[in-house]
Amino acid sequence: MFRFHQPSATAEATDGTTTLEAALARTTHLGVGAHPDDIEFMGWHPILECLEDRASWLTGVIVSDGRSSPRSGLYADLADDDMVGLRVKEQHHAAVIGRYSAMVHLLYPETGEVMGAKASLQPVVDDLKQVIQATRPRVIFTHNLTDKHPHHTVVAVSLIRALRELGAEFFPEQFYGGEVWRGLDWLPLQHKLTFDVSQHQNLTASLMGVYDSQITGGKRYDLATAGRKRANATYHDPLSTDTASVLEYAMDLLPMLKEPELDPAGYAARLIETFRAEVDERLKLLWSC
Repeated sequence: MFRFHQPSATAEATDGTTTLEAALARTTHLGVGAHPDDIEFMGWHPILECLEDRASWLTGVIVSDGRSSPRSGLYADLADDDMVGLRVKEQHHAAVIGRYSAMVHLLYPETGEVMGAKASLQPVVDDLKQVIQATRPRVIFTHNLTDKHPHHTVVAVSLIRALRELGAEFFPEQFYGGEVWRGLDWLPLQHKLTFDVSQHQNLTASLMGVYDSQITGGKRYDLATAGRKRANATYHDPLSTDTASVLEYAMDLLPMLKEPELDPAGYAARLIETFRAEVDERLKLLWSC
């Protein structure tokens, strides 16, 4: 069905009730992450949205093979190829728990020329175009453009290019980038998407908890992710009481599709300049009093 660049790439229906073709065709939400676990850390809202609406289905795409993740304890001596297999298995478990429709693993080596410092994006762009054409989702989420992890920005920019090359016929109704390796608390309110993800916290904890190779391996991503979203809820509005216990933030990426002359650096600079101007105006006003 697909002709991906990596011979080892895989695609499978994950809920056990349908074929891959049907699982892709019914997809309404598409999550595109760099590594196994990124979807579950940044995408509680679309996952829960699909769980609560039986007519909505999430398909996940993971671009890299995850082989370079740090490891310790039980996983300290795990070879890179074994780590790849384990992380794919963990991602499958998360897909089953979250009732995803399908999972696609593009399995680009993290140290190769595609995901590396001198990234060559076109292979990823071509692969993502195939998935978008097969799913035609109305919601797409990925990493935000100011994320600190280089693999995450490779994925976000590749996805924007894929959508632009496909054209407006394939543009989603919603397109946004979530928080992983940098929070979005700084985003001005008019540019920040805010989602109440207070419900089903046992489920979101389970989704993160399957990634034992990462958590036991040296990073408490589960606690950090839940803590960030709880902090978002508490610190969202300094002048009112909380209406949610857990909030997820995202950067609206639709302007990258609606404004063809806009590039990712220009859009990020626009957002940062809006934030800078907001701080500047307030401090100058106070200093002049």
